[in-house]
Amino acid sequence: MKTIRPFFYACSIFLFLGASVTTYAQSHRDSKALFNHLATVNKEWLKHADACPQETTSFTSDVDRIQRHLNLVIEHLRLNSPVHLTAEQLNNRLELLAGLQAYANQKVFPINTYHPTRQPYFVDDLGTHCAVGQMMALSGNQALVAAIQKEHNYDYLEDIQTVGVQAWAQEFGFTMEELEWIQPGYAPAETIVQVQNGTNGSVTMIEEHIIDGSLTIAGDFTELDNLPCLNIGVFKNGQLNCLGAGLDGIIHDVIHLSGDIYVFGELYHNGAVFPVAKYTGSSWDYINVPDREGAICTAAVVGGSIYNYVMVISHNSLPGQQEIWYNINNLNWEKGAEVNGTVLDITPSSYGRVFVGHFDMVVAYHANGSTTTLAVNNVLFGPTSANTWTGITDDISDTVYVVENFGDALFFGGTCSNQPGASNICISRYFNGVLQPLLVKDFGAEQYTVTAIAYDFGAEFVFGGDFELIPAIGTYGNNLATYHLGYNSFKAIASFDQPVNSLAYLDGELLIGGDFQMNLDDNINFLARLDDPVSTSEYAFEDSIDVYPNPFISSLQVAGVENGTPYSMLTIDGRLLRQGQIANETIENLEDLPSGVFLLQLETPKGTVIKKVIK
Repeated sequence: MKTIRPFFYACSIFLFLGASVTTYAQSHRDSKALFNHLATVNKEWLKHADACPQETTSFTSDVDRIQRHLNLVIEHLRLNSPVHLTAEQLNNRLELLAGLQAYANQKVFPINTYHPTRQPYFVDDLGTHCAVGQMMALSGNQALVAAIQKEHNYDYLEDIQTVGVQAWAQEFGFTMEELEWIQPGYAPAETIVQVQNGTNGSVTMIEEHIIDGSLTIAGDFTELDNLPCLNIGVFKNGQLNCLGAGLDGIIHDVIHLSGDIYVFGELYHNGAVFPVAKYTGSSWDYINVPDREGAICTAAVVGGSIYNYVMVISHNSLPGQQEIWYNINNLNWEKGAEVNGTVLDITPSSYGRVFVGHFDMVVAYHANGSTTTLAVNNVLFGPTSANTWTGITDDISDTVYVVENFGDALFFGGTCSNQPGASNICISRYFNGVLQPLLVKDFGAEQYTVTAIAYDFGAEFVFGGDFELIPAIGTYGNNLATYHLGYNSFKAIASFDQPVNSLAYLDGELLIGGDFQMNLDDNINFLARLDDPVSTSEYAFEDSIDVYPNPFISSLQVAGVENGTPYSMLTIDGRLLRQGQIANETIENLEDLPSGVFLLQLETPKGTVIKKVIK
């Protein structure tokens, strides 16, 4: 089994959380037969098709769909009480159905926190009862609810063996079959859906174009959204389109510079190989490094104020080595360093350009013609104003595939294994000169890989690759997960059949590219997005919370929460700076915080709310 765990878990007992998907699974947004929607909420509808109105519909949210399910079941049960009930049983039954109707009207249902598919939750982490649990509580049987929560919290009623359930059902005038029909399954906090018609081959790179609000999609495909397209396209305004006619070759990196798109890799044109191609809006210009014709580029990054871009090339004259080159303009170049090994990713940061991959030595070139030889372990910091090259020599992944910069911290993902002589570090963080492992693999024979990391805002980042999560507590899944920086915990959010290669956010929406064609039982062709199955109306309370002024100087006003609400002030990378409780809708004494971007985390009765604030 493929497994990744946080380094701090000491126990070796693991819980495999299996799940099933109904044949009739539909997104709430799909315009489909109502019966299919209801069968998604509860498969018992397969036995009650005659009670379902004949209509085609869609729902604004999954909560609305669950409410419709409950409304129909309640109405049917109210009008079709068993004839053998005593007067007391009938009265109990009708009173509880009235209470269940009030519960349905409120539309506050359990939240699926731990499962990647629709699942019953008798009581969720916030104390919200499911429909049957609510009926038990209304009848004064909270002790029975607590017992079920302890023994069978995520089970369907047909599998619940807690003593007292059948006796309670009989006392209050219900059959077990009726209760099974009432009990909904709750959608996961996130679901994975295909982006339009996807591609017909692997997606290896998704790169955000901040200025024009698009994503560049690259990989190994000949069709994009069922139309001819060779290896590269764009996603903008919810639509996929090819970039020109596409580009022939193997694409390793993409950057956006001054309105142009630069593509790096092993690119073919007129029988020759080029490391760089520039798309100017209608055609491709191909670029070579001087005296390095036929070179291949494995990674690139925007250069900053002095250089257009920085790129790393392999060439047949450099066996086992690579060179780092700076492009000053399309004609002028400067060599920065030679690397003994391979560079796979680069990112800008306050530490300079950060180069990662699989390498152990670097020869750095200086403006005065001198060189410096550095022994490093897969991480190299390019020169800043001091013109100094440095590197990491601490333990890190055997090969580092990805580096991302969040705030003042760097996050690395790579290969990890529990075999002798191999590194078991899957994800690590570098901050203030200290390298800290976050996820380690401390058992099992296989090697696993983290190839992509993405961060939007809040206290979590998303990571993808080739791995399987079987945590002691939490969500089982494959190849896509979140890591919570405040709690040092992870949660799987998908179960892809093949690896995830790239991740990127666009306007708060996560896009996922990889080799996959299935997530659980759903067909998803190589390009997916993280979809919120519960509409924003279900989290409207987040929008009702107003935090101001933003930017702030010494205090924050927090409207929409109760006094006494716990708060935490975190750095953008999840480090705790301040904790307390809201008093008079105000957080005081913030003048000692440095200037920057912070995360205000509020622990409300309806869940955790995170707001980004600036000083």
